[in-house]
Amino acid sequence: MAITQGTPEYFSERKKSPACGSDLAAMIGVNPYKTPLQEREDSILVNSQYFPLDPNGSCQTYIGDLQNQLCNGFLVNPNSVYINSTSTQEEIRNFGYLVRLAINIRPVESCKNSSDTYKFLCSYLFPECAEYTDPITKKTYAYPLLPCNDNCVSMTKTCQISSSRINCNMKETVIVDGTNVSFPYFPKNSTSYGINAPTFSDSCINTTNIVSQNTTIQKCYPPLVYHVTKDQVYDESIGYIFPSPNSSCVVNCPAPLYYPNQWRNLFKLSDVLSILSCILTLFLVITLGVINPKLSRFDKINVALLTSIFCQSFSGALLTFNGTEKTLCPEPGRFASHIDGVCVASAFILHGTSLLVVQWWCIMSFEIWFTIFQVGRKQKDRFIYYLISTIIIAWIPPIVAISNSQYTGGPQMPFCWMNNFNYQRFSFWLPLGIFLCGGGIFLILLIREIYIIISSATDSKKKSRVKLLKMELKPMISLVMYFSILLYLFIYDQWVNNHKHIYTDSIPDYGLCIAQSQDPSKCLLKAPDIAGFGYFIYSIRVFGIYAFLIYGLSSRTFKIWQANYLFIKIGKRIEQFTGITTTTMGSSTSNGNSSATSNANSKAASAIETPDDIDGQDSVELESDE
Repeated sequence: MAITQGTPEYFSERKKSPACGSDLAAMIGVNPYKTPLQEREDSILVNSQYFPLDPNGSCQTYIGDLQNQLCNGFLVNPNSVYINSTSTQEEIRNFGYLVRLAINIRPVESCKNSSDTYKFLCSYLFPECAEYTDPITKKTYAYPLLPCNDNCVSMTKTCQISSSRINCNMKETVIVDGTNVSFPYFPKNSTSYGINAPTFSDSCINTTNIVSQNTTIQKCYPPLVYHVTKDQVYDESIGYIFPSPNSSCVVNCPAPLYYPNQWRNLFKLSDVLSILSCILTLFLVITLGVINPKLSRFDKINVALLTSIFCQSFSGALLTFNGTEKTLCPEPGRFASHIDGVCVASAFILHGTSLLVVQWWCIMSFEIWFTIFQVGRKQKDRFIYYLISTIIIAWIPPIVAISNSQYTGGPQMPFCWMNNFNYQRFSFWLPLGIFLCGGGIFLILLIREIYIIISSATDSKKKSRVKLLKMELKPMISLVMYFSILLYLFIYDQWVNNHKHIYTDSIPDYGLCIAQSQDPSKCLLKAPDIAGFGYFIYSIRVFGIYAFLIYGLSSRTFKIWQANYLFIKIGKRIEQFTGITTTTMGSSTSNGNSSATSNANSKAASAIETPDDIDGQDSVELESDE
């Protein structure tokens, strides 16, 4: 009868996530010293004590480690290891990697730094093989030379493993042909072997005498990173993520949610959109707010919105200038935290300006609806009240967050943000949701007004409303675009936070993968779909590009630049240089040039019509109708 290799009962005690620091071997749940043909009996009377030989056991050459270190250099004789008839080297090796991973994430440095730990482990997994030839049948049997009890006791002390987890005096009791047979896992001196009765004995292997061929010990399996900590709570607060309490292995940065090349592509997406949005919104702010000769009430609101978008984009550009991956992963195995200035500054700006964006979007929704609803009546300029209230509402939450060291990077974030979900909920998503709802209501009212305009009879009031409606078409388009982006950001973030259990539940499978894979870099935790995650990044950084498509590529923008003094001077210089026009410019006086420039400015400015102009015209028309 055969005795199979596998995991002793102390490794099958319970099944837990590897991130919780339990014995990973428990995830296999098999016993290496027991075949399906044998029945385990813990309470029977033992008739004999010997190791029953497996007729089909064999001596084999060790197949070698996978990419991660296991038993290469720690075996007594790698050219002859014992494998029973119901196990394979691959199965035993996979189990060994789980045990090795459990050792790696234990907090005891003396355990993982000692080669004796791995000599003992490998002598148990792949014991040296010897052979015995029956003098009567002439049949040759392979049998294992088991590690000594003293080595087991020494290892459990070094690794601080209690006897409830590993009992070095434990014995296996089985029934062989109706006889109760017992043998120790770790003999004190020698072990008796036999077929149906004790026939011969052989000494145990003192694993400390094994000459290790390994000069270095792999202390953490990739992508975990070795990091010795004296204060785990503090280290966690500055960005280290430990897979188990008091472990000296930490999760690498970026986190294994996506492949490294996918992370790089996500960072590039954020970088490109941030820089592009910065440049384009800066152009619009200069156009509508600085050189615009006829700044309307709507222009002020729009410039405030565009300035907020510019600062929001600048928060991403700040990461780009410093190196996004370098900012988010300042050290191997450490994610950015409140001690990293660029990260904190970027998150602070992003937080405040995002609240400004949604507030100004809501204000614009109200103003466009109210202007069309109150067409013909002169509107008050409420900009200063809007400005003061939005600044107060937008910057109080970020000040509270930064005061409580909330801004960090994180395993699932392509930028710096608040690390506590309650802070996110109450200092960002709650006010954003309120303004989204408010702006959405004004959008619905605006659509209602549009319907009334289209369905009403033709009269002077309808004409003025239609004219105003045409002028407000682009702002209305921008409102819908901004609303769709903000709504997606809100829904996506809430969905991800409500489904975190899916990702944390994948930790055990991830532990199995990195322990047993030929290429651990291919092992990933479950994560949100990369397409949805990429669109989340896109939605945060694309505001400025949308704004430019709506306002930058317009005839009004061209007319504003046409009316600009510098633009006119450059145009005349180009004309002079190319000889396109033949004028008497050379003989003109400086006063003539000034007069021409002034006239051009006046004509261009008069050609720029704004909603405020419509307000005035409509009021006159309505008064005359009355």
